[in-house]
Amino acid sequence: MASVGTIDRDFLHQAVRLAMGGRGHVEPNPMVGCILVKDGRVIGEGFHERFGGPHAEPNALGACAESPTGATVYVTLEPCCHTNKKTPPCVPALVAANVARVVVGCVDPNPQVSGRGIEQLRSAGVQVDLVEDDCCRQLLAPFVAATVHRRPYVTLKWAQSADGKVAGPGGKRVRISNEASHRVIHEVRSRCDAVLVGIGTVMADDPLLTVRGVEPKRPLLRIVLDSDLRLPMHSQLVRTIDQGRVIDFCSKEAAEYSGTRAALASVGVEIHSVPSDRPGRLNLENLLSQIARLGITHLLVEPGPALAQSFFACGCWDRAWVFRSPKKIGGPTAPTAAEPPANAVAQTTIDGDVLTEYLNPNGIYFGPFPSADFTWVEAGSGKSEFRIPETRIKSE
Repeated sequence: MASVGTIDRDFLHQAVRLAMGGRGHVEPNPMVGCILVKDGRVIGEGFHERFGGPHAEPNALGACAESPTGATVYVTLEPCCHTNKKTPPCVPALVAANVARVVVGCVDPNPQVSGRGIEQLRSAGVQVDLVEDDCCRQLLAPFVAATVHRRPYVTLKWAQSADGKVAGPGGKRVRISNEASHRVIHEVRSRCDAVLVGIGTVMADDPLLTVRGVEPKRPLLRIVLDSDLRLPMHSQLVRTIDQGRVIDFCSKEAAEYSGTRAALASVGVEIHSVPSDRPGRLNLENLLSQIARLGITHLLVEPGPALAQSFFACGCWDRAWVFRSPKKIGGPTAPTAAEPPANAVAQTTIDGDVLTEYLNPNGIYFGPFPSADFTWVEAGSGKSEFRIPETRIKSE
């Protein structure tokens, strides 16, 4: 691993911010950014914009304002060298462009590439400095989850009142977070492959689980964790099947014996069975493995307290976002939120609501860069906060 200077890291982190322009469009590929620099000047930049489209390197080369000969390339991920994919490999394009140096943010975890792209560049006489930068690696979190761990990257999200309640007395549905927080929630949904809730949430709240008020980046799958296959035919999920796929994960016993299966399948609900740890509790590790096989790289879970605790107990989570409202609900029968078993890594205020991010120290997490959805900036007080990257990119 090379020792690089502050200027190198600054350009590399500029490429990180650039890469986030592809968020929500490139999956299941990783977000990648690339910048070409000559004599301290940026002469070209690009990012992977959409799945199946050109990678960051050819986009940056194509945008060069002058010849890239002798330039330094800053790229967040090791340039690809394999050919069994939709687009040509990037290593030959960099070699043909006569670049002098490539600063690589991190090695590609894909075994078809891992280290080979760097080796080919060096064999062609290009200087390569590998950084293994935490910001670059965190960009890959969903890709690492799918490629290495064979499961999706898991984000848990819920809202709770100032007194720690997630619903009203007796579990009655109440509005907790404000409009600005709701927009953030829908922005996050728009970037995920799927959103998952438990059957308890369906029975209590009858949610749609669609993206509203923001432009969806890609189709969103709606998943219900439903051990006994109780998903009602009259639920909004079933009645809006034309607005997006609905997948019900139930126990093997329910899949075999429930009379509901045929009725749900007849209207297009997809039903998958999962082994149970015990009656009423599906095995979450197996569930996530099956979800990954559906091509889902980033799963948003909107759990009630019991489901959240199940994810925490088995360690099957990577990130938790908790929206805390200043309002209190009160009442001994109002359900209390689960407590994330990790320290908070970042926090911001959204029109009075406080959004706190927690990261699983044993999950897919690489450093102080909190997530691919929010990025660190320095606040005026000298403390760090996090903001939605588009806001920062536009302001720059």
